[in-house]
Amino acid sequence: MTSRSSSLGHDSTLRREARDWVLLLTSGRATTDDAAGFKHWCTLSTEHAQAFAETRLMWDNLGTAARNLRQREQVPASRRMTRRAFLGGAVAASAALLVAQSPLHLWPSLPDAMADYRTATGEQRQVELTSGVVVEMNTQTAMNVRTSAGRVVGIELLTGEIQLQVSSALAGSFDVHALQGGIHVASGALCNVRCLDGRVQVTGLDGNVRVEYQGRSELLGRAQQTAYGSHSLAPVAPADTDAAVAWRRRVLVFDNRPLSEVIAEINRYRPGRIILTNDVLAARKVHAQVSLNQLGDVASLIHQAFGASVRSLPGGIVLVS
Repeated sequence: MTSRSSSLGHDSTLRREARDWVLLLTSGRATTDDAAGFKHWCTLSTEHAQAFAETRLMWDNLGTAARNLRQREQVPASRRMTRRAFLGGAVAASAALLVAQSPLHLWPSLPDAMADYRTATGEQRQVELTSGVVVEMNTQTAMNVRTSAGRVVGIELLTGEIQLQVSSALAGSFDVHALQGGIHVASGALCNVRCLDGRVQVTGLDGNVRVEYQGRSELLGRAQQTAYGSHSLAPVAPADTDAAVAWRRRVLVFDNRPLSEVIAEINRYRPGRIILTNDVLAARKVHAQVSLNQLGDVASLIHQAFGASVRSLPGGIVLVS
């Protein structure tokens, strides 16, 4: 799939390339090199990004059509598949592929979509899993409940961010499984857990929290933090608890963070995607507090603060260069 100038007609080169990328990335055969190649293709020009955005909208509409068909096709299966059923199945299969893989994380993966509890983009939600255990779920978070002998004993955090509070009245600890690690939250403890991009970060807010990963463990107290993922379990370090839980006040706090990381964090809270195409701009450091209620203006704020060029495209895609 190479870059060639072309208009954005239905069968233009860019449209065909955009469809080829979608098919490859939703096939289950895509590699990390394919993902990197796709990101590079999107940044080649505003026309490339526009072709992707419009193709994505088309596939979203396809998914909606599939769901509508599935709701209407609530009839016993016959031995002979009708043409209508065949078409419905084909569309549903396409929608299932969309759910299974998500280019640029624009829609949830299949495991996330089928989780016991899930929050949508920008949604925050409180869940009382059992007496004495309360979970605050941040945006784009998915988790399954684990039980033993009919009793809730823990959760599996698939993705996203939670704040977990365990009452002192609860006997024993409450367990969180995230990636290949375990987090054991003692009675009377409060902690924040982020599971994003193959990395888990745990911040102790009150009481004792034990974190286990690859045969090692660390004990966290108040205002202490550790992390695991691509590397081994990190040593315990002091934590800025105000910044770690700012999302509970619907605020994002950035202290000397590269703009690329700031935009990646903001993308978790707003529909669509902000795509940063300027490496120099991506490295600029940011000190800021951003209200979640003002994310609609964030592109204008980036333009004003850094003089960046900002272009809005269909589907909530914003190009910043």
